[in-house]
This record gives sequence, structure tokens and C-alpha cells, in this order.
Amino acid sequence: MTRDLTEIPRCGRPKTNGQPCMRRGGPCSEHRTAEDARASLEWAQQEVKRRDTAEREWLGATTQGRPTFAEAELLDRQGIPSCHVWQVPDGEVPHHLSAIEALRRWQAGACAMCSASPDRLLVDHCHKTGLVRGLLCTSCNTAEGLGDAPAFAAYRERPPAVMLGIEEQYGSPWGGSAVVAEVPHAAQRNAAHVDAAEALFANITDRFRPSA
Repeated sequence: MTRDLTEIPRCGRPKTNGQPCMRRGGPCSEHRTAEDARASLEWAQQEVKRRDTAEREWLGATTQGRPTFAEAELLDRQGIPSCHVWQVPDGEVPHHLSAIEALRRWQAGACAMCSASPDRLLVDHCHKTGLVRGLLCTSCNTAEGLGDAPAFAAYRERPPAVMLGIEEQYGSPWGGSAVVAEVPHAAQRNAAHVDAAEALFANITDRFRPSA
């Protein structure tokens, strides 16, 4: 909901002509005093502490005791993604966190599929709905788009975002709006991309495919 402009206070500080400054948003940069700056800094510092406390209370010990990469491999063979054995935080996600930020806090650098902790995790999303699902390492993110293994099916059915009860649109897989319509030519194009990618990456996804 857009905030009513009349609700935003004006600066009100006197200008050089003696008239009150009519800029909105409180004391403007031209009329802000050192005391205003200190008050703003103190507020920012307190807000950082408040948010940090809220996040720590929400997470608790849920980022501890997770399976190692080797243990996640054994889970994968049983059709279980690593995140399905992670402890889920109690209570609601702190309001100041977006869905992706909440995933980053909870996953704490670990891939939701294999528990690896690379320098960078990629945001995985559903290409039909545009909804964010979780954070994956590069290998798992590539293999997820190709893999039909039980662990990937289980991940897609109950990804980290669903486990946390959060929802956020990543956007269209083709760079359009967040709402993705079921258009026949788009579905065909998606299938063509998958076929091409599967041929390209077939040699690196054996670990993620179910054994015969």
C-alpha cells in the first residue's frame, strides 16, 4: 500500500528567507544538524542490534548438526535432499527479511541438496511459477534442471522456501514479469533448452541419477 504523502512530515526548519522548509521526510540534508545526524546514527545502530537479535532468536540452533557433504551423498542415494533433515526454525521469519535473505540466514552457506559450502550459492526457482525454492551450489543447480532422481523430486516437492513458509517471486525464466503464463510456445522452448542442456551436461550428472 502506498503511503499517503500527507503522512510524511515536512522539514519545517527555517530557510534563509525565514520561511519554513516544505521538503518532506523530516529534517532535510540542508537543515540537518549534527544532533540530528547523531540521533540518526544511534537509531541505525539500535535497529541493527534489534534485527540481529530477532534473527538469532528465530534461528536458534537450527544451523547446527547438519549432515556433511559425504553424509548428504548417502542421503541422496536414498532420495533425500540434505535440507529435509535440517531443523526448521520455530516461529515466523523476521519481518525485515525478504524470502531470499531468510534462506541465506537459515542455509548459512550450505547447499540445500548436497550440504556443500561453496563461495557462492545460486537462487533456485520454479520455471513455471517463478517462485524461489532455495539456494543451491552451481553443480546442484545445473543438475536440478536435468535430474529426475528421487532426491530432486523430493526437493522440488518440499523446497527450503516451503519448509520456512515463505514465498517470493524470482521472475520469469525468460526475463519477463514475475507472473509466468502457461504459453505453448514458451513450454516448447523450455523443453528445447532442457534437451540441449541435458546433452551438454550428461557426463557430469551421473551422481544425481538413480541407480538402475
